[in-house]
Amino acid sequence: MTTPTSRMVFKGGLKLGVNQALTQACSFGRNVIIARILSPSDYGIAALFAMTFSLLEMLSNLAQERLLIQAEEGNEPKFQDTVHLLQAFRGCTNGLAILLLAGPVANLFGVPQAAWAFRYVALLPFIRGFIHTDASRVQRDLKFEPSIAIDAGSAIVVTILAVPLALWFKNYVAMLCVLIAQAVLMTVISHIVADRPYRWGYDRVYAKRVFHFGWPLLINGLLMYLIFEGDRFTIGAANRLFHVNAYSLADLGVYSVAFAITMGPAMLVSNISSSLFLPILSRAQNSTHHFERRYFACSQIVSLVATMIAIPFMIAGGWVIVLVYGKKYVAAASFIGWLAGMWTLRTVRQSPTLAAMSLGDTKNAMISNIARALTFVGVLVVAATSHPLSWIAAAGFFGELMALAVCVGRLQMVHKIPASLFVRPFAFTIGGMMIAAAIAAFGVSQLGVIMSIAVSAILVLGVIGGMFYFFPALRRNVQALVLRSESSVAA
Repeated sequence: MTTPTSRMVFKGGLKLGVNQALTQACSFGRNVIIARILSPSDYGIAALFAMTFSLLEMLSNLAQERLLIQAEEGNEPKFQDTVHLLQAFRGCTNGLAILLLAGPVANLFGVPQAAWAFRYVALLPFIRGFIHTDASRVQRDLKFEPSIAIDAGSAIVVTILAVPLALWFKNYVAMLCVLIAQAVLMTVISHIVADRPYRWGYDRVYAKRVFHFGWPLLINGLLMYLIFEGDRFTIGAANRLFHVNAYSLADLGVYSVAFAITMGPAMLVSNISSSLFLPILSRAQNSTHHFERRYFACSQIVSLVATMIAIPFMIAGGWVIVLVYGKKYVAAASFIGWLAGMWTLRTVRQSPTLAAMSLGDTKNAMISNIARALTFVGVLVVAATSHPLSWIAAAGFFGELMALAVCVGRLQMVHKIPASLFVRPFAFTIGGMMIAAAIAAFGVSQLGVIMSIAVSAILVLGVIGGMFYFFPALRRNVQALVLRSESSVAA
């Protein structure tokens, strides 16, 4: 394994940034196309497909692709063959489960007429179970081109297909076709870009290694479902679960578009951070000095970018929803600020989570997500008492805040990594968010979209200036990044 140079890190980060920006832009574009053509109720049903698929995927996730990067034996062919077999078994099992549960799930959400469509959702895990893992393996050496081909290639093609599919079906079937097409493309491209042949194998020692690494993530999978999908699941099923008339499928559609638009940038940052920072931190796991220096730098970068995303949503999010999705989703303006804050906290949590994972500690993510999932009880209470959707979004925000505290605290307690390495840059994030919330509370958005954007920009620049002043190394790194970008463009 070669030692990463600053040039390698920069090139890898640039490639990942462009890829994730393109992928998220395509995902965002598909959502906008489908949401504008479909009614909020049909968009709500479409959201249920992804929720159903995500449930079993998260409940069975052993994170084999991350283990291929983190483990010393991850480059061994027998190790990869074992991973392929376990992954295929998982896909087939999940597909069968969805097929059998399609009818009851459709009835739970009050859409028995869509039971046939839920059965086709079973194709998603089955197809994805045969993805070649070589794209993950080569990230050990900061080679991201295969992963980029898989993500960007499938995203572009499916986004192009979204337009005719939405215009043709004009209902939730369009989203079902989009999801299946993307699964097929990702699987096919993964085999095209692979260096090694796709094989199944079984080695008891390697299989045990996979389960040892991944068992906390199985529990974490349930927690992740509650975090990512629990609120929308509750909105969709509340009427039948609690025998109330709290929310409609249209409410689910409105909540889903606000959830998606705030999640997109957060996932962009999180995915880049995971792919770039995990191998960088893993390489320094045997040197406390170098590890802490890299962790501090990662925390600064993630906090800076997360703040730049959060503030505009908290101040001008209502206008963004109307401009992008249309006036039929205007109700999202009442809670999009809470969702933006929630996703910001989850984004900055990537830094301590990856630090723990690079040290072979997957329990940190599990334990912090247990703290996060406890607020799901609050979501259930809110739904059972028919409170507004803003209460559900607020519960998610405070859950993420609690999870972040647990994550950082445990990293210090177990691995002796000073919490101050995270808290110092995070102070600027939470401070900027508090000021943005106060500005929103004073009704700046009522002054119009231009004023809202202008105030957001001023506050963002203020936070950036503060971070550059107190963290000179961050300023130098950003300056070097800009200069390298300019030289790359010029070349």
